[in-house]
Amino acid sequence: MPKHLLPLAEDGRTLLRHAFERARLLGGEVLVVSAATQAESVARELPELAPDHLLLEPEPRGTGPALAWAALEALRLSPEAVMVSLHADHYIPDQEAVTRVLRSAAWWAREDQLLVTVGLRPTWPASGFGYVEMGGELAPPAGLPEGTLPMRRALGFVEKPDHQRAAAMLDAGSYLWNTGLFAWPATLLLAELDRLAPTTLAAVRAALATGGGSHLPQFAAAWREIPAGVVERLVLERSGRLAVMPTDLPWSDLGTFRDLQRVAINAGRADALGNVAQGQALLLGSEGCFVDSAAGRLVVVLGGSGLAVVDTEDALLVCPLSRVQEVSRVVEQLRESGRTDLL
Repeated sequence: MPKHLLPLAEDGRTLLRHAFERARLLGGEVLVVSAATQAESVARELPELAPDHLLLEPEPRGTGPALAWAALEALRLSPEAVMVSLHADHYIPDQEAVTRVLRSAAWWAREDQLLVTVGLRPTWPASGFGYVEMGGELAPPAGLPEGTLPMRRALGFVEKPDHQRAAAMLDAGSYLWNTGLFAWPATLLLAELDRLAPTTLAAVRAALATGGGSHLPQFAAAWREIPAGVVERLVLERSGRLAVMPTDLPWSDLGTFRDLQRVAINAGRADALGNVAQGQALLLGSEGCFVDSAAGRLVVVLGGSGLAVVDTEDALLVCPLSRVQEVSRVVEQLRESGRTDLL
């Protein structure tokens, strides 16, 4: 199951539902871009979403083409549209705080014609995140409402550094985690795409000119011809209109078992020693462990500290929680050894 369709939030709701509610608090129209293979699941999770507001990609081509399609649709709905882009698989429990951040980002984007990314002040040297380097503070343009958060110039991106470089950037204090929360005038994104990645934008327009229905073979064939690319590399890394808003939002992409442990602790589901257990588990003399007995067997941890133990029907994972971001190495090794049945 895709992460955004799993009930991983503290209140038991899916991350997609949380993101949808986050968007609705901003007002305006809400568009959802998803894979055609997830159409039924998304519609079931969001029954109030109008069918023409669900944009279904026949196959993934990256966030660049997806956001280009969303921008074109946003301009159809409103010629002066300011877009706010939200990942559906992130968890941000403080709705009031994130609403203030996203509204501030949208105001800056509109009034100063900026491509805005929301940055999070890092709290540990995460090697699985992207980073944004921030420059000097921007002078606020006339027209910003009182209470709008400050903005900094963005100097560039660093994608998933190794641990040593991540630690150095944390010490430098001028790097922020790239949350993937964006705001920009739709016309500005398309203008920068046309300038910096014209082939991609032209291919998106050509695909939509076929009718734009994911069930139509001509649309699927045309969409397949779009060069794949993420918006950071296609536009943001090369645009002079990029800015970053530093924040301290309680945010997580729930990308590791360590993240799931933290959410469970915040929800009060941990024991007195910080252990989080799902399914049949017995923890003796152990502290700070995350145990998921998905296979239904009894998992016993004796004298463990800071461990992730995940028991499924076909595999068992045991590793320090401090190294859970390296699980991708396991996937690579399994793929190289031909054990695709486990993937």
